[in-house]
Amino acid sequence: MRIVLLGKPGSGKGTQAVMLSEKTGLPHLSSGAILRDEIRERTPFGLRIEEYVLRGEIGPQELITDVVFGHIERKRYASGFILDGFPRTVYQAEKLDEQYRPARCVLIDVPDDLIVDRISQRLTCAGCGAIYHRAFRPPSAPGVCDSCGAELRQRSDDNAEAIRNRPEIFRNDVQPVVDRYRDANHLIAIDGTSSPGEVYKTLEAATISR
Repeated sequence: MRIVLLGKPGSGKGTQAVMLSEKTGLPHLSSGAILRDEIRERTPFGLRIEEYVLRGEIGPQELITDVVFGHIERKRYASGFILDGFPRTVYQAEKLDEQYRPARCVLIDVPDDLIVDRISQRLTCAGCGAIYHRAFRPPSAPGVCDSCGAELRQRSDDNAEAIRNRPEIFRNDVQPVVDRYRDANHLIAIDGTSSPGEVYKTLEAATISR
């Protein structure tokens, strides 16, 4: 099964993707983690995208699409996955439908006023990119990643001013993707305001229990 999770930064889609992956055995494919893996493994795609990363740029949507699809093929994940952070544009959604049409597209809906609080308490692993939250998903040992043992840090762009801009960026960039899936009757929207455990119950019912 192919599942796409959509939501604003801070909506909890990364946390939910991890939980859903553990339940189903489907690989959790975070677009950010894919880019880091391709760069670390020095693949042809990784070498191309590294040029943009070193300049602090995201890279063209076409290249990002090629990197994600190339990773899926190389790792043989085409039959099933949980995508988190992709697609981010209508172009990417169209290409995804052509190549790996998702069976479920789920929007984790969280109002803007909760986003600042959630992201301001978020910690990211400097090694593997795993995401923690001081209140909802703290690490077992303070400041240390449970998965790889690397240091947990607050991202430099997880400051109040940058966080306040993120919902607007989502509306400009990703909302058209949400609208596209909704117009095609291919979107399931769930409430993401409760605890991660409660949100997961709803997510599981909307995906693997349907």
